Formats: sequence, structure tokens, C-alpha cells
Amino acid sequence: MHKFLKTVIVGAASGAAAAYFLSTEKGKEFKVKLTKAYEAYKQEPEHYHQAAKEKAAEYSQLAVDTFNDYKEKWQTGELTKEDIISAVREKTNQVAQFANEKMNEAKEKCSDTETSDSEADRQDDDVTEEAEDIIIDYTDTDEKADSSDSEQN
Repeated sequence: MHKFLKTVIVGAASGAAAAYFLSTEKGKEFKVKLTKAYEAYKQEPEHYHQAAKEKAAEYSQLAVDTFNDYKEKWQTGELTKEDIISAVREKTNQVAQFANEKMNEAKEKCSDTETSDSEADRQDDDVTEEAEDIIIDYTDTDEKADSSDSEQN
């Protein structure tokens, strides 16, 4: 259950960050650039496949180099378990703080929406109350119709 909760929190934070980013001016510009890039990809997919392979190889080598660097620091004692734990804690705190901020922003937006909904509900209630105040009396009409029927017979 603990792992599931972490996954939900990270997912919610990622979704909130993506939604926020895509709703900003920079996000909209990025979306336009992404659309243009996709159109260019459709024209020459092999060129982009080759570029992706080269970037993957480059990042793969960078990851291997970084791992070896940290492994060497670990073996020489430059990097300790406490250093790793403190770095992980720091990054975790940063992510948690960011997620908290985004969740609070989402809550504020939801409360604004709920306020608007409750105002609309109050207006609906006012209209309903006004409609309930309207009384149509059919008795006079029925009596006149009955009396005119009686007179005709």
C-alpha cells in the first residue's frame, strides 16, 4: 500500500505539473513547436530514427560514465552512504514540496469552481422558489365552463 501511495502522489504531481506547464504561455509555445516537429517527423521518419539512436547511445554512454564515476568515488571513500542518503532526502523533499504546492494550487482552483457552482445552485434555488410562488387558479375557469355548459343544455 505504501508503494501505491507513493506512485499516486508522484503521478498526481506529474499530472499537475504537466497541466500547469501546458496551460502557461511557454507551454502553449512548446505545444506548437511539438506539433511542428511531429509534422517534420512525418516527412522524414528515418532521419529522426537515426537521430534518436545517436542520442540514445550518447545518453547511454553518459549514464555508464556517471555510474563508473560514482562507483569509483564509493570505492575510494569520497562518497559515503550518508552522502547518498542526504542527497536522496534532499531531492525527495524538493519533490514533495513541489507536489504540495501543485496540490494546493489544484485545491484552490477546485474551491473556486465549487464556489461558482454553489452560486449557480443558489440562483437555481431562487428561480425554483419564485416558480413555487406562482399560483394558477383553475377553479374560476372550471366553474365558468361548467355554468356555460349548464346554460347550453
